[in-house]
Amino acid sequence: MPCFNHARFLADSVRSIMEQTFRDLELIIVDDCSADNSWELMCNLARTDRRIKTIRHQTNLGASRSRNGGLRAAAGEFVAFCDSDDMWEPEKVASQVNMLRNNPQHEVAYCDSLIVDEEGRPTGELFSQRFPPPTPPSGWLFADLVRRNFINIQSVLMRADCVQHSGCFDEGIKWVEDWWFLIRASRDHRFLYMETPLARYRVHGKSTNVVRKYGYHVNRYKVFHRILKTYGDLPVSTKAEVLYKMGVDLRAIGKAHAGRRFLWNCVRLSMRDRRAFSTLWRAVARMMLKPRQELAFPCSR
Repeated sequence: MPCFNHARFLADSVRSIMEQTFRDLELIIVDDCSADNSWELMCNLARTDRRIKTIRHQTNLGASRSRNGGLRAAAGEFVAFCDSDDMWEPEKVASQVNMLRNNPQHEVAYCDSLIVDEEGRPTGELFSQRFPPPTPPSGWLFADLVRRNFINIQSVLMRADCVQHSGCFDEGIKWVEDWWFLIRASRDHRFLYMETPLARYRVHGKSTNVVRKYGYHVNRYKVFHRILKTYGDLPVSTKAEVLYKMGVDLRAIGKAHAGRRFLWNCVRLSMRDRRAFSTLWRAVARMMLKPRQELAFPCSR
């Protein structure tokens, strides 16, 4: 659990983990040099339950380093993730551990999540309604994840050796580091999906997707760049989709000329594969937009 200035939500998040029906667990909280009383609060919580371990950064290092610090300290057969403003349902760990133990050919479990407001109240919306999983939602998901992220990292539980094989979080990426982490895991590991919402995803005024849209587009572009650089065997239609979204992200941060160049490359590549024709027409439509019209022309996560 990485924490940065989330004292307001921390107790609820910790309680949701420590009250799991699956009791044999440890919670590692990494305070990323919070300016509020998060550190004091987590130390007090640790005194009430010896399963809680705390780590403190003397300077702010970011979510990726915080997650990696937690992974290095973890000693369990499985690892899971929960941000300090989100929560789990009581049966989450037990359900997902049973799923993976009953399906040894799968290494990563994920599920749907309830979207809750600042006070933790369900909004009536599910994470899957905003970001629908593919069909089928289980199995080899690499081809789907390189196109878009549809997995809430709070909902993930995975075998620890999967992390050892795929690697930790990329510390050069912010805000979408979980997406690149899952892409790399999906390259060689199978995922298992549960429709039951076992996590709660809190949306509030300081949420990344609310206050850091510029940085979100910059870092999403970085992920797409890593995808093209790392995986040279992608199908033409997938490469075209990646180029299209790189163009979208560049235009969103004010780099209209560079974005147009990527969109043109997408068009040229799409003409080589009939499966990419829909991407071709979306790229053409984007190039016809004026920069101020971008916000009215949405792009998937």
